[in-house]
Amino acid sequence: MAIKLFQSQTSMFCEKVRIVFAMKKVPYEIVDVRKDDRKSLIEYSGQRKVPSMDYNGKCVIDSTIISALLEKDYPDNSIYPESAANKGLCLALEDWSDEVLIHANHAIRRADTPEARKKAEEEWAVHFKTLDQIYTGKKFIFDRMSLADAAIFSQLHYLYTAVNYEVPAEYKNVRAFLENMRQTLKLKSLGDSFEVQSL
Repeated sequence: MAIKLFQSQTSMFCEKVRIVFAMKKVPYEIVDVRKDDRKSLIEYSGQRKVPSMDYNGKCVIDSTIISALLEKDYPDNSIYPESAANKGLCLALEDWSDEVLIHANHAIRRADTPEARKKAEEEWAVHFKTLDQIYTGKKFIFDRMSLADAAIFSQLHYLYTAVNYEVPAEYKNVRAFLENMRQTLKLKSLGDSFEVQSL
């Protein structure tokens, strides 16, 4: 049986899962839910949320749950750091990215007045400062790419591609992290199964 990922190319959570598939070199098929207005997804899973995965007949929903399942069944090229303390930190940073950075993305994307845009940019400035400190002198948060890096990259990549907002030049470490991720992901891509839009 094949693994099928029901996804949208522009979803940051789908991109995070595609990065995990690429890291683990696990083959899978993509079902683009935009092609049929999510009808195939609703027929399969009974809901509209992506990413959703047909995992050898089992329906699995949510990027964190999908990533954890892939880690359990394909432990090579782990998406988590080795120590328990670092794994906990990795999961906390993934959750922060998924729950906090997404709201910053939505705020700047939906800003329809100069005041709303200014407020959204101020919110992002706080997060950029945090990320700039996290990536000081580091290619990745831990000794190699982890799920935390994938989650953060996916949010920043969405900010660039969907919102058309570039990380300001003053955040040199964030920009270096983005470039490093782009280069690393090119090396880990698996043909048509993983696509990172050119930035």
